[in-house]
Amino acid sequence: MTPVTPPDTDRLRFRGWRNDDFDPFHAICSNSRVMKHVGDGKVWQSERTHQFIQSAIETLWDHGYCQWALIHKAENKLIGYCGFRKTDEFPEIGWRLAPEFWGQGLATEAAKAALKYGFVVLNFNRVTATVQTANTASVRVIEKLGMTLEQRVDRDGREILTYAVGAD
Repeated sequence: MTPVTPPDTDRLRFRGWRNDDFDPFHAICSNSRVMKHVGDGKVWQSERTHQFIQSAIETLWDHGYCQWALIHKAENKLIGYCGFRKTDEFPEIGWRLAPEFWGQGLATEAAKAALKYGFVVLNFNRVTATVQTANTASVRVIEKLGMTLEQRVDRDGREILTYAVGAD
């Protein structure tokens, strides 16, 4: 499948991952503030960052989507990612931004563009999102996407919420 990306937003550009993305992305994933509500809350080591990027590249080529590298247009720099992760059931939307870009509405801007692209271009009929309850900023983004809470589970002492939205 030929990989493509969602269209640019006012402030952001989506693109596939490149080798020179490792250093800026690893700086994000090795930041304890960023990783506090991701998985077990531990920062990623180099190998985990490499695995993520490689997996995103493979998913893009195999399925036509991934968690795309997210570029801040005004600064022309990688600030994180936004897009879809392949799961056994439905694609799962997610994002991660460098802390200096938090609180500016960028995650919402990116996620809305990715979600629209998923339904209109990729023909998804349903998209999920999972988030730790304590990650209130991401919960707000999910709510702004019009997603509905479907499940609460405990995973290793952390409450995980699962949301979903279907195509209109």
